[in-house]
Amino acid sequence: MPSHSRRWSNGILVAVRRTLILVVLIAALGGVFIYTSPDPGPRLRFDESVPADLQELADQTWNDFLAVHPGRQDCIPPLTLQAAWELDNRGEYRPGSATVVIRVPGTPVTLRSELIHEFAHHVEFTCPEHDSMRADFLHAQGFPTTTNWFEADTWETTPSEHFAEATVELVMGRRTHPGGIQITLEAVEVVRAWGLRS
Repeated sequence: MPSHSRRWSNGILVAVRRTLILVVLIAALGGVFIYTSPDPGPRLRFDESVPADLQELADQTWNDFLAVHPGRQDCIPPLTLQAAWELDNRGEYRPGSATVVIRVPGTPVTLRSELIHEFAHHVEFTCPEHDSMRADFLHAQGFPTTTNWFEADTWETTPSEHFAEATVELVMGRRTHPGGIQITLEAVEVVRAWGLRS
């Protein structure tokens, strides 16, 4: 009996030591617990709001999107998809949480287009190398190379939105709703070349 109690006490002692070590580590990090995913690569996660049919469509679209970015897999982190019945836009990307929100319902073609558009925003926010293609893209679209990438007077004159639409054209071959943005073949080729480069 004493030996059993000793083993039990030793087990408690080990657990307490591990807890203390964890508390010290968290304190050393300023009270922030950092979790690193064992697989930080490009994965699409689904919020509970996403219905099964949209999950299936999004998975296929995500795979098609990744297929045109074979040289950039190491800089595309996991992304979460949410569905919303009410949203001011058809879709939006939230860089703070790496989340894409898509307004539903919608036709498969329209949803696919919106998903690709928002996936493109994910890449431009998470791939540091994205800066390297912007001057060429701006030139291909007829913008001065000093144009601010994210800020413009309108959606239609924002280079970031042109990039997202060029990505839609690259993945789908065409766009269902140009939205006042004309994409040059040269711009699509800049996006293609950037995605291939490793």
